[in-house]
Amino acid sequence: MAEKTTNLKKYTAVAGAVIASSSVNSQIVYTDITDVTIDKNATPYQLDFNGDLTADLVLQVGAVNSTATATTMGITFTYTLDASYAAVGVNAGGGVLGVNSTTSSGGTSFNVSALNNGDAIGAAGVFGGTGSSGALLAAEGLFNVPAFSFTQPIAVGNFLGVTDKYLGAKFTAGANTHYGWVRLSCTDGVSNLLALTIKEYAFNSTADGGINAGQQVAGLEGVAVDNKVSIKTQLDEALINVTPDLVGGELVIINMAGQEVKSQVIGDVNAKITYEGLETGIYTLVARFEAGSVTKKIYVR
Repeated sequence: MAEKTTNLKKYTAVAGAVIASSSVNSQIVYTDITDVTIDKNATPYQLDFNGDLTADLVLQVGAVNSTATATTMGITFTYTLDASYAAVGVNAGGGVLGVNSTTSSGGTSFNVSALNNGDAIGAAGVFGGTGSSGALLAAEGLFNVPAFSFTQPIAVGNFLGVTDKYLGAKFTAGANTHYGWVRLSCTDGVSNLLALTIKEYAFNSTADGGINAGQQVAGLEGVAVDNKVSIKTQLDEALINVTPDLVGGELVIINMAGQEVKSQVIGDVNAKITYEGLETGIYTLVARFEAGSVTKKIYVR
């Protein structure tokens, strides 16, 4: 998979480690994969969110290169269509997130949404793609009528030419509905060269529970501060791990007289404070945050 920033991976790892004892972390099931790129010559990619050996989504790229005739206002003409497309099919009971819009003929069409990181995916959304042809992600090509010297470029679909956008989805497991996301990129190359890259995905294992695009761990809002902080003391320093929402807090060392003798801002999920300059004795290390604080006794030799 294309590398993410070091901090994002570190935040995810620390958040999982700090609250591993809390059931809230088990709600989000995240799967990282080696990037898979498919084009018109590739086998469709079958995505199984929960590992039950049933494909919840089928992502595919196809091509159309055809010649046909049509009649308009009594005039019969020949036209050619040369295009490639990316589409997603869904299993029974599932769907992909999008919007319904009114067509020029007065009917409705379903447009798949290309989500940004953090966008909500849940029961309040509109889900489609349940037809036999699935839902269109992107299409590009040319519609040509030689007799009229008419050429119309085709460039449709919200995933056309995007990098690292999210496909929102829902699927069923038994009687339960689950919501998830897939991170995708899609080229906007010339006709018949369109390619789709699948990078990672996740879902909420709690039935009917929502998820945000790109979310890899469950929300931390309901977790107590002392379950978000890990403090390890060493001979000449203390190491502190916190969840990402606590970055910006403060570390303070207090002596036996109640005086603050050293302090610093927690600027990262992994931080440390040294005992340099402190006299031998027993101190209290306090990690302070708006939501509360965590304390630990330390001994400086």
